Amino acid sequence: MDRRVVRILKDLGLWKRFMVMLVLRAPFDFLNAVLGANMIERFLRLAEQQDAQALWQNFWSFLLFTVLLFGYNATVWATISVKADMLFHERLRTRLFETMLSRTQQEMEERSAGDWITRLNSDVDKTANYLTEPLNFMHRSIAIVNLVLSSVVLILLNAKLYAVGVLIMIPLFFLGAVVIIRKVPIYRKKAQEAFATYVSWMEPIVNAGEAIRVFDGGQIVLQKVEEASKEILRQNMKAHRLTALSAMVNIFSGNLGYLLLLLLGNSMMGSEVRDFAQLLKITQYRGEMMRSVMCVSNCQSRMKANLSGVIRVEEVLGKKSQ
Repeated sequence: MDRRVVRILKDLGLWKRFMVMLVLRAPFDFLNAVLGANMIERFLRLAEQQDAQALWQNFWSFLLFTVLLFGYNATVWATISVKADMLFHERLRTRLFETMLSRTQQEMEERSAGDWITRLNSDVDKTANYLTEPLNFMHRSIAIVNLVLSSVVLILLNAKLYAVGVLIMIPLFFLGAVVIIRKVPIYRKKAQEAFATYVSWMEPIVNAGEAIRVFDGGQIVLQKVEEASKEILRQNMKAHRLTALSAMVNIFSGNLGYLLLLLLGNSMMGSEVRDFAQLLKITQYRGEMMRSVMCVSNCQSRMKANLSGVIRVEEVLGKKSQ
């Protein structure tokens, strides 16, 4: 987690609550992976044996475990995560207002009204999104837990196939999650600054529209609004291109890994791989690894984008968040 987000959480008194929430949700993906992989393996073996009665018994057992697992996840999410998200928004906006009220008039005039409005709204949302929106720090942490535990299981099942999967995954993951998206926060921050300029030009249109018309200033104002709008679009498009390129690399890594796993697994059939059911179980865990890697990569991209809001919020909080 970025140190600036940690400082903000501690300043708002939500650090412990967030860590409890993270611990409670961390094992969900791995438990779901174990359930799915074992269910498929068990069903294939029973289907080969044509044991209909055992198939139904296993069906109801896995259905029960699935309901309990997702029921637990929904309960934790509804009672803890959603409440923490709402509390974070409330306390952060309140703290920003308190900070603004403590500033002198000269300090307030250092930034435009549009810039203040953007920091109180859009930037607060981005700061909260860093922690709680889909593809955020929490999801990245859960994916890392799933990646580590699924890797351990896959090593125990077949170390050679695990090694092949990792050799394909690591360099492409580094390329997609680190190299390609490193400039995304820069572009997002510039887009936020352009949006603040855009909002600033809305103020004279609303409050001094008559004066603008009298002095023929409409064209000048509209030109400034258009320039700000185009700058927002340009910076966001740069960020979107990098994010899309990163996603393409991750998908290529996943498909290539599956192909090699099936080819090598087929050659090991009957010796290092017991049968097709076990090979499918191995591919399930490898799929969980790849899904976790892609989740980490996507979360990394989103978190970097949302850091633009975190930085601008911390600029307002100043010493209060340190």
